[in-house]
Amino acid sequence: MSKKTGTEPTPKEKQLLAAWRTFFQKNSKADFAALEGSEEAVWGFEIKWSDLEAHKGLGQSFLSDMDKCLQSGQIVIEEQFRNHNIKPRPVIRIVGISELNRYHLIDLRMRDRTRFLRFDAVVHSTSRAMGWLKRSAYICNVCGHQWTVDERLARPRKEVEYCGVCLRNGIKKRQKGAKKEDLPDPFDIRMDLETNYYEDIQYVELFDPTCLKDEQLPDDVPTITAVLTDEYVDQFSPGDCITVNAKIGVDHLPSRDYIRDTRRILRLDIHSVEEGFSLHEE
Repeated sequence: MSKKTGTEPTPKEKQLLAAWRTFFQKNSKADFAALEGSEEAVWGFEIKWSDLEAHKGLGQSFLSDMDKCLQSGQIVIEEQFRNHNIKPRPVIRIVGISELNRYHLIDLRMRDRTRFLRFDAVVHSTSRAMGWLKRSAYICNVCGHQWTVDERLARPRKEVEYCGVCLRNGIKKRQKGAKKEDLPDPFDIRMDLETNYYEDIQYVELFDPTCLKDEQLPDDVPTITAVLTDEYVDQFSPGDCITVNAKIGVDHLPSRDYIRDTRRILRLDIHSVEEGFSLHEE
């Protein structure tokens, strides 16, 4: 559970935030200046892997805990955009990932889940654009405490039943002999609909370039589902040749006919996209 009124960052988190601040100050001043007049709603802020790897352990932090590294970077870049009066909402996109992360779509297996890998791919088909509730927000009607909950794509929304602050206060008061009727009601909460955070997404089916025949888009070819977000939505069409940097996830079988079906398929949660192939010849 992620709280708006969260605790102070740990020493390691402070170190990571400081590293991101010095990184942007050193590498991105010209980029910030160029974006000051932008009217875009969302801006994919591309960062070269070689620059990230060279800066105070950020590369190692990205590889060891990608989500936490990007979360810290997102906090800092939003801070930088506000300081420079830049309108778009920034999204960090790391490009030019090391060839050590190179993989082929046709070789992916369940053992590769959670890995961050780089692929050449061809777009086979795309879905319509849609949205999902990425972060739900709640507020306590008793004490006013606000907090958010990170949801999971294509999964049931997490149940939130009580306010942790009121529950802890109630326990303390009870231990001091307070009457039950004098305790705060921790269950008097509501979803803060105005603060809920939705993200634009689009599903695409990708296949390995080795499956191309005579430069024709094949009808019957093994594909893998990938998820595009934010500024990437509606930017690609069938036949496009791209390089994707993605985290390997697991999803339910689309055709499952009972809730507890244990079968799963792999899914690419795309972090960044680069035009053209980086390994195969187009």
